[in-house]
Amino acid sequence: MPQVTVIVPPELAAGYRLAGVRTETAADAEAAGQVLDRILAGSEQPGVIAIHAPFLHGLGERWQRRLAQPAGFLVAELPGGQAGGGPAPAGESLRDLLARAVGYEFTFDPAGSPR
Repeated sequence: MPQVTVIVPPELAAGYRLAGVRTETAADAEAAGQVLDRILAGSEQPGVIAIHAPFLHGLGERWQRRLAQPAGFLVAELPGGQAGGGPAPAGESLRDLLARAVGYEFTFDPAGSPR
């Protein structure tokens, strides 16, 4: 099953780990690029890589072109959050981000009804 990996600053990592998400930390966009290099060079690439918004925007043109290419994974932008543990600013939910990235909306059925 494809894995979800998030790349976030260290101060936001604990929340993602508590949620059971594979979490990689980076201090800035340059470090996030190094984490991406390591992930993409590995044998088990995740199905979804969600990146802290300021990191994604700061990756530079080389990464922007590479991530725009069709690949075996989806890149989603995580809302920025607040350093120091404050609440994240209002914005899109992960479901909305995935719908925008993939082109259609996912429906999650918490009851797990057979369809």
